[in-house]
Amino acid sequence: MISLWQTSRTVKLDNIPDQNGKVFLVTGGTSGLGYETSKALVAKNARVFLTYRDRDKYQHATEGIMEDYPEAKLDGLHADYLQGFESLADCASKFQQHKLPLHALINNVGVESPPDDRSADGFEPTQAINYLGAFYLTHLLLTTLKQTHQSRILNLTSLVEPTGTVTWDDLGGHQAGGSDYKMYAESKVKLFMLTAELQRRLHASGSTTDVFSVHPGVAQTGIFPKSDQDKLGARVLAAGAVAVGQSPGGGARSVLKVATDPSLAGCYFLH
Repeated sequence: MISLWQTSRTVKLDNIPDQNGKVFLVTGGTSGLGYETSKALVAKNARVFLTYRDRDKYQHATEGIMEDYPEAKLDGLHADYLQGFESLADCASKFQQHKLPLHALINNVGVESPPDDRSADGFEPTQAINYLGAFYLTHLLLTTLKQTHQSRILNLTSLVEPTGTVTWDDLGGHQAGGSDYKMYAESKVKLFMLTAELQRRLHASGSTTDVFSVHPGVAQTGIFPKSDQDKLGARVLAAGAVAVGQSPGGGARSVLKVATDPSLAGCYFLH
């Protein structure tokens, strides 16, 4: 019964303030939580830039959003995290060419137990996408964020974050035996540490930018079905998400609250 209720949860637009005049960048916005987040934000009159790796999926996602909201202010930015930092630098550069403020960067894109292929920069893929990619894109856009009054940075975390340990002499996972649950948990604890330290540094400098770690809860998105199903841990997590996971719309509620609620301050950890 709980799972049936959770899978029917949707975004409640009435709970989101009007976002007219605000600009958001949502990574991994073509499906799952990123798609639902982007769709809700344009519904509330925001301008949204969503990143994509596959152009066909981007076109399909935009068609779905525009069907419901024909006046949506929606733009796409190509970003392939496995192609390395050069792709992310190009993504940030293309956004900055618009000469717009950035009210929120939502680091949503993520993987769990992907195939063991290395990124173009030689990093283990989970670290390259979940942690290093989010870190680098944030770095590239940080000046724009700091120039935007009361902007926000959102990093999506996970239930597994408390189980993660940091391999300090191998932050990129070069020596990792494979892309597994351990790498996923490590990427999430490092992202949480980034959130806390960046929040501390920004506020010590007098910046009005807030940094948040947001836990959307377990959701039935593509992150688990797209994992390498030859790995036992990936199959277990995928089955668990099907059994108890909520809908992507339900998971996006936490993200949207932190992105838009003016009463919040940084480092919230919400379910």
